[in-house]
Amino acid sequence: MRTDLSTTMRALRRAVPAGAVATAAALPLLCAGPAQAAATDASVYVWATGVNVRACPQVSAECPPISGAQIGRRWVTAFCQRTGGEVTDGPYRNNWWVQVNAGGPIGWISAVYVRGGDNDEPVPGVPTDGDCR
Repeated sequence: MRTDLSTTMRALRRAVPAGAVATAAALPLLCAGPAQAAATDASVYVWATGVNVRACPQVSAECPPISGAQIGRRWVTAFCQRTGGEVTDGPYRNNWWVQVNAGGPIGWISAVYVRGGDNDEPVPGVPTDGDCR
């Protein structure tokens, strides 16, 4: 009986590469987006680099970027969205702004830089106005 078990174990080691079982177990965790902070929060992906985080949903002298707060090409927590000043970047334009926390101060980024949605449309899955912080 010992010989049969040894033979079976050797066959399994050749058939299943080392680490494959651990990788298969972790794969759903690696493919999922980041965990949500609260039931009403959403995770969104910022596709551009150097996106300024602002204190209000507009680009103006009265609402400069928050000092040192830029984000890009990563998942961030989104609390809500609302309309504000329109931003255009190449073929993309949007008057919706998303309130985010990217590990620094909570602020606003243009929906132009958030993956998903269409021109002048809100970002799907992100609550509007009432859930802003």
